[in-house]
Amino acid sequence: LVRQARCDAADFAPLYLRYRDRVLRYCFYRLGDQAEAEDAASAVFMKALVGLDSYRDGGSFAPWLFRIAHNEVVDCHKRRFRHPQTELSFAGDLADPLPSPEDAAMASDALRRLRILLGTLPSRERAVMELRLTDLTTSEIATVLAISEGNVRTAQSRALAKLRDVMDVRSDSVRPNG
Repeated sequence: LVRQARCDAADFAPLYLRYRDRVLRYCFYRLGDQAEAEDAASAVFMKALVGLDSYRDGGSFAPWLFRIAHNEVVDCHKRRFRHPQTELSFAGDLADPLPSPEDAAMASDALRRLRILLGTLPSRERAVMELRLTDLTTSEIATVLAISEGNVRTAQSRALAKLRDVMDVRSDSVRPNG
């Protein structure tokens, strides 16, 4: 697919379709805002298309693409820091034409809880878990983060242990006395 896309940009579509949802999900996990995630994912695919000649055959395309995504998310965070925005006071009153309010609330709450849990982790462990949530393999995550596969497994193991501890503490605090 990469070779075909190098010859004709129109042949990039199958690569886009294969990775679109995973890249968008990763950007959304990292940025927490659907519109910003869509913009970032769009930028990732534009950069991938333009830089396709820099991709080296022989490895999986996913780590190369997710490295671009990782860098784009970092750039988005830098832009947020340099140019902070305040929310519009009436934005909460706007109707969402997509899922029902109940579904949106449940999904938003689940994402909020996931982001809070991931936020308790050190940056490397968090990055590993966010990339794991996009279904990247250990090898692909290692390539994206420029660390060894052993370091990926160690970071993931530590992250899961910390998340279990945090979740156990929270569930203990909501259980009735008895």
